[in-house]
Amino acid sequence: MKKMTSLVLTLLMIMVLAACGKATSNNQSLSDSENLPKIDGFTYYGQVPQSPKRVASLSASYTGYLMQLGLNIVAATTYDLDNPVLKKELSQAKEVMPTDLEALAATKPDVIIAGTTEANLEQLATIAPVIAVDYGKHDYLQVLSDFGQVFNKEKEAQAWLDSWKTKVIQTKDKLTKAIGQDKTFTLIGLSEKEIYLFGNNWGRGGEILYQALGFKAPEKIIQEVFPKGYLSISKEVLSAYMGDYAIVAADSTTTNSALYESDLWQAIPAVQNGNIIKVPANAFYFNDPKALDYQLEVLEKAILATNN
Repeated sequence: MKKMTSLVLTLLMIMVLAACGKATSNNQSLSDSENLPKIDGFTYYGQVPQSPKRVASLSASYTGYLMQLGLNIVAATTYDLDNPVLKKELSQAKEVMPTDLEALAATKPDVIIAGTTEANLEQLATIAPVIAVDYGKHDYLQVLSDFGQVFNKEKEAQAWLDSWKTKVIQTKDKLTKAIGQDKTFTLIGLSEKEIYLFGNNWGRGGEILYQALGFKAPEKIIQEVFPKGYLSISKEVLSAYMGDYAIVAADSTTTNSALYESDLWQAIPAVQNGNIIKVPANAFYFNDPKALDYQLEVLEKAILATNN
């Protein structure tokens, strides 16, 4: 009987110790999650790891930020895999849509990055912890610092920001000497049937030209496009929005012959002066560090070439 009692007590003690160990582990995980920085526009679903090994990026707006910080992207969107700036580094990543939960789960992410507009955030959180980011809450440079805080990559974030500041100063000096500081720029996005204008915070080089380099937009764009980010227009009114230079973003399948061959287009001074700079749309959609480095180099060379 004594032996039986002793055995029962021993088993109970083992169970208690196991429960304590499990509680300690859970509390540690909870503590890790609670210690994540409180960032306006960042919402955490589940206990987000601060040193993830496998990241699923379901919002192309943020993939370049995560890559700049050295995170391993195992799942990304079509936009990312078609982006000439990113696709080489993403050669091992799987193409996944946010609604394809089965395909996403197969990539075994330990954290998922998504936009706050995703309708199935709670479902995504059943696969892995989720960070939902509200686009536009912070400016394009601050977002890198935000992710740096979350993933203990603050030094890496600051290193790029310092490098970016230096590059911008050097480029601005070159361009100012070449064309002056008073030239105006218009940012255009073309599809086969649509013409879009873009402001200073909607990608397409706007952050670089208007914010970093300090060039101006025509007044009509400042009034009508900047507040909302973009504007759809007809070719009949395009000339009213045109600056001294225009950056035209279109994909490789878009010919736009009807626009380029029209008298309306040919009558625009920027066209006549050879100040139209065509760039690949899928490399100019976004404003992450990878995109910015590429866009700055392309724009600097192209603008300088117009002055030769």
